[in-house]
Amino acid sequence: MAIESNCKFGILLPTREVILSGRAEPSSIYDIADRTEALGFHSVWVGDSVVAKPRLDALTTLAAVGARTRRIRLGTAVYLAALRNPVLLAHMVGTVDWLSRGRVDLGIGYSRPNDPVQEHEYKVLGHDPARRIRMSEESVRIIRKLWRENDVSYAGAFSSFEHVTVEPKPTQPDGVPIWLASNNIEPGLKRVARMADGWLNNITDPKIYEECLEKIRAYAAEAGRDPQVIEPGLYLTLAAGDDNAIREGQNFLSQYYNRPYEATAQAMLCVMGTWEQVMDKIQAYTEAGARTLVLRFAASDQVRHLEACAEQLSRRGYLT
Repeated sequence: MAIESNCKFGILLPTREVILSGRAEPSSIYDIADRTEALGFHSVWVGDSVVAKPRLDALTTLAAVGARTRRIRLGTAVYLAALRNPVLLAHMVGTVDWLSRGRVDLGIGYSRPNDPVQEHEYKVLGHDPARRIRMSEESVRIIRKLWRENDVSYAGAFSSFEHVTVEPKPTQPDGVPIWLASNNIEPGLKRVARMADGWLNNITDPKIYEECLEKIRAYAAEAGRDPQVIEPGLYLTLAAGDDNAIREGQNFLSQYYNRPYEATAQAMLCVMGTWEQVMDKIQAYTEAGARTLVLRFAASDQVRHLEACAEQLSRRGYLT
């Protein structure tokens, strides 16, 4: 099949890896962001955690990277909105969007269920992990209202306030696009269809991805939304090259998640192999409908992997 020419590729900045490696050197973040823009990629993204998986703060990092760059978009993949007060979140994200001249995408997730470390993070910050999804939905409603209106009052299950105006508003019309995360889980797919501007996931099979995208579009139509306004995304972790690169990638993920690589690969999309094999897998997902792909490199030399990936994507016609 022909290559989809409207696909966009983003790179995950290694905000946790700099903690795991003990490198107190900002250039390890800045160099990757600079090269990502220079090589023609669409965006850079950052993950989020406070204590469960210690890393650089997501929005602070995007603000710093936004000051160095001019074109690439700045996204979270994903941000744990339920850990933050929604009024404060609206202000922080709106500020980063204003500073970056309208380049922010807010991807929101919820942590994996029944993970003791991640549940502990919610409790440390004063929240019930069992309510995190409902809290996140309410946060989306609140921050959108604060971005679009002044003198806002709201009474909900988790937040209640009167006469609040948040400035600066985001530069982007109607506010920052909000992406929601969901794998092959029916309530999550329905949530994306109802509320999201974009869909993030790490579904491990292209066929299942395609089926989920079809469901989202059907649910969106049922909800009275145009299904085509929801951007189909994908988050994947890759290590490509020879056997040494693959072993390094597997070890990288074992250290990152503190569990065997095989368990991680069952839970999320990890692509390991030659560059040809990795590109074949990426193409399978673009043929299934993925349009914005966030790539995380399981490698110690992130810049080298970035440049090799750019070359391979260019050969396939994805990057020009």
